[in-house]
Amino acid sequence: MKHIKLYEDFLITEKAYQLTGSYGAKGIIGKVAFAFKKEVERTQYDGNVKSTLDDLNDVWSIWANKDGSKIIEAEVMKQVKNKESIVYIMATLNNYKWIADKVNGVNSPERAELLSRFPGDFVINVGFADDVNANKYSKKLGGMANTALASSADTEVLGRFDASVGYNNVEIRGSLFLTIDAK
Repeated sequence: MKHIKLYEDFLITEKAYQLTGSYGAKGIIGKVAFAFKKEVERTQYDGNVKSTLDDLNDVWSIWANKDGSKIIEAEVMKQVKNKESIVYIMATLNNYKWIADKVNGVNSPERAELLSRFPGDFVINVGFADDVNANKYSKKLGGMANTALASSADTEVLGRFDASVGYNNVEIRGSLFLTIDAK
């Protein structure tokens, strides 16, 4: 006798989704977003935006420094291969908290999901030593070579920020979005 799956067997158990397409993060930032989505995939939207965002931000505050930093460093090192070539890696891991999206007008009381986003761009700066050309790595890392504008709120993933690096820096910039389904 062959077992036939019922409708209930096909239900999706994930509750948090990373957006794809034009809203989806790609490259290193996409890997950070996907890993965070896996961390919070059982989070459910119960109709209370504040409590759902508080849950997301509680997990983010712990996860970002520990796992987020490791992912960023590992992905940069896959492309650069030589740790001595890098002066610093900085990221906006603690700079922001997740908020409900108001720009796109999709969050309304009658919707069964919450679109949350990072309020600004998620930025990773990779500063290179003098003998390394940042332009060589800009395409590999999915960023652009320019000077870093680091603030005191940025997280030092590797090394310490050095303003003398100047334009020998690769800036990787993207947006983070998650949708969270209702119970």
